[in-house]
Amino acid sequence: MKKYRRSFWAACNVNSMIIPWVVGSIFCYFLMIEDGIDPSRLLSFYGFLFLGTPTLGVLTYFFVSEFYVILSDDTLILKNAICPFWKKKVYYNDMVKVKIIYYGGGPSIPFMKIATTKTQRVGRYYLDRVRRKDFPAIIDFLREKGIEVYVEGMECFR
Repeated sequence: MKKYRRSFWAACNVNSMIIPWVVGSIFCYFLMIEDGIDPSRLLSFYGFLFLGTPTLGVLTYFFVSEFYVILSDDTLILKNAICPFWKKKVYYNDMVKVKIIYYGGGPSIPFMKIATTKTQRVGRYYLDRVRRKDFPAIIDFLREKGIEVYVEGMECFR
């Protein structure tokens, strides 16, 4: 069994979204206190609407994109690093095709789509917790198992 996972602080979302959001929120809070604005306004309905809703959106996006890959002898497991009960387990003999797509640039995150023999919905699994240098090993391992792997945006990994 081989895990392809990197640390929490190395993830793209942490560096590009979470840390700036926390620093900006703390900075705004200190500006409000310095200007004499009552912090209890933040706890009102409108404070929640304008500050809480974007925060929930950022955190939702963060939770969805935190998957890493576990390759065992007979299964591929995609597991969420934040919510460990959220995982996708697929047997190699059930897989028809795997797509790994990376649009590149900015805060873009590579994602994986798995097509199986069963008629089930194919979802996107954002692999923010997998190092870019680990993708060739994952692709080679899946190809050795006889699975068609389609790679887009990572031409160097074909």
